[in-house]
Amino acid sequence: MPKVSLNPFNCRLSAGGLRMFCFLFVFPALFPAEPLSAQPANALICLTNAQQVRELDPEIAVKNIPVRMSGVVTYYDALLFNLFFQDGTAGIFVLVAPDISTNIVAGRIIEVEGVSDKGDYAPIVKASAIRVLGEGQLPVPHRVSIDQLFTGLEDGQWIEVIGVVRSATILEGRHYLNLAMNGQRVMTYVRDLNESDAMKLINTTIRLRGVCYSRYNMKRQLRVPWLAVSSLANIVVEQPSPGLPEEVSIASLAQFNSSGYYGNLVKVGGVVTLQKPDGTLFIQNQRYGLYVQVAQPVRLAPGDHVMVSGYSALGQYVPILEDATVQLISHGEPPLPIPADLATLLNAPENFEGVLVHLKASLMNLVESAGRQTLVLQSSNSIFTANIENAQADENFKSLKLGSEIALTGVFAAQPPEKWVPGVAQSREILVSTIPYSPPESVQILLRSYADVTVIRQPPWWTLSRLLWMIGIMTLILLAGLVWVVVLGRRVRHQTRIIEEKIRRAGVLEERDRIAREFHDTLEQELAAITIQLDAVEAQLNGSPETVRRLLGLARNMSRRSLSEARRSVWDLRSHLLENSDLTAALTEMAAPLSAASGVEIVVQSTGVPRKLPAITEHNLLRVTQEALANALKHSGAKKIIVALNYGSSQIQLRLHDDGNGFDFLAVGQASSGHFGLLDMRERAEKIGARFSLASRPGHGTEILLLITDVTANDFRAASNRTSAQNRILPNEK
Repeated sequence: MPKVSLNPFNCRLSAGGLRMFCFLFVFPALFPAEPLSAQPANALICLTNAQQVRELDPEIAVKNIPVRMSGVVTYYDALLFNLFFQDGTAGIFVLVAPDISTNIVAGRIIEVEGVSDKGDYAPIVKASAIRVLGEGQLPVPHRVSIDQLFTGLEDGQWIEVIGVVRSATILEGRHYLNLAMNGQRVMTYVRDLNESDAMKLINTTIRLRGVCYSRYNMKRQLRVPWLAVSSLANIVVEQPSPGLPEEVSIASLAQFNSSGYYGNLVKVGGVVTLQKPDGTLFIQNQRYGLYVQVAQPVRLAPGDHVMVSGYSALGQYVPILEDATVQLISHGEPPLPIPADLATLLNAPENFEGVLVHLKASLMNLVESAGRQTLVLQSSNSIFTANIENAQADENFKSLKLGSEIALTGVFAAQPPEKWVPGVAQSREILVSTIPYSPPESVQILLRSYADVTVIRQPPWWTLSRLLWMIGIMTLILLAGLVWVVVLGRRVRHQTRIIEEKIRRAGVLEERDRIAREFHDTLEQELAAITIQLDAVEAQLNGSPETVRRLLGLARNMSRRSLSEARRSVWDLRSHLLENSDLTAALTEMAAPLSAASGVEIVVQSTGVPRKLPAITEHNLLRVTQEALANALKHSGAKKIIVALNYGSSQIQLRLHDDGNGFDFLAVGQASSGHFGLLDMRERAEKIGARFSLASRPGHGTEILLLITDVTANDFRAASNRTSAQNRILPNEK
């Protein structure tokens, strides 16, 4: 008994083993108890016919199930390594590996060995080995209709179709026939077809046998079928061409006559007005335009006189030609454009469809996309577009300014609405005409170059954007003005307060000077006279009793004290030091005349960062210094007095030190003993919240220290603001 290999990846058998293999595997595979797609992918199975592969689900086919089968080659493309194979069950696509070298042609019997795969549309076979078994005959094809082709079920099958050859096209060096079948067209590739044979087949009815190819998308969905024919032997002319096409005018293509040109091959002459990059063109004869879809593009220019042969078909508003061939007659100038306006074009699009027109509009926008520049235009309160198709954008269009009024020359094309109710007049004077009319959904002007655009008038300077910018700028200026007015008002009020304060100060100083003059001229003079008289009386009372002399001396001392206080009051009233300078300058100005009059050196020192203190604080510090200097000059016999003012970060310190005789502070210091100066200094220190200390002893001079903290100064800031004016007028309290 021959050996049978059950290895699923090795299907080579001996002659006797082949019969055993078919008994065990082939017949069960032909009549499976359940579909192959439902069997496990790892089953020990080898597919032996095309139908088994086609029935696989893509998820199963991708598992590389072994395949070994025999059949007839229906089509083979050596350049693409594509092979179609058909056995008694079905046809299948076979992907041939590049390293497989064999003489495969259509009609030969081959044996294919490989694995299954899901393919891009239907399951396929990836061949690992192909062996030619001999010559054979192509199977009898089954005839299919265009509807059957579009189901996708005929993919890879050997079929037969009947249709009319509309045109011949050369793409990438290959000749294709455009086959019309019941209003639908199918591209057909015929191997070894030359241009001469292709032209002979145009407008003939043929019957051809070939393999159905499928064009698909990434979702494994059919897009369009097409046919592959191995040779001209598979093409049979069923009905020859009726003869030369009838030459007609553009105007008569869709008019009512006994011939009826729809679907027939006709010949039309005209002048080229526009050719698109894909080769399609517009021609014009008199005032009629025609859109021509060429089968094989021919490079033409506007103004060329041509003769076009093609199949008449219904367009959007007027007939068009499909699958046309173009014959150049001569070169010339394009026809003159027909003047029109947008309202006329909208009301009668069929009169201008495909015609070269000239109209005016306003430029609203410029849009650029791949291979196209589009002008968005406005005319008669309607929006339409003008575009030019070009592989490279024309930079001249970018020089057009929005809002410009321009004139356009181009081919008119209209797009009718999708919804149209036959027999119902939608507009255009319904009561006058009963012709059903459907206004265009959109219109566009097809430009040939930038020369078709002429600027009539540049946009006005006052554009909407500039107006908005100007309004924004004026708004900002207005806001800035309002802010400036508010700030200026505040500054004016502040300056007014300063002026009022200066005026008030000037009045106060003037009044103080007046009072000081009156004090000097009256009270001070009177007290001075009384003192002089008392001195004279004392000189005349040498022999008087001690009691009289004591009382007289007391009266004289009191008058001198009153005179001193009067002079001090006059000096206080006339002191402008703090009004005109800071505390350090005021101390220096006050010490200078005292030092000059007494001959004692008085040094004023200042350390730290000077800052303005409350008026009442500076006034009392000045008066304490004045009183201390007066006492030192009168009683200490000092040669040098130091006044030190220190501005610390958290406190202010005033220190007065002299090198005089000093005194016993414990023995004196009572107001009743006549030391009114010390009492006055203490009271002034307490008034400003300062800490007062005095240190002295006989023979070592005297030191007075005042210490003011920031907190203390802040506590008295409000009070000083309320009483500053009064203190400057009357600094000495009772």
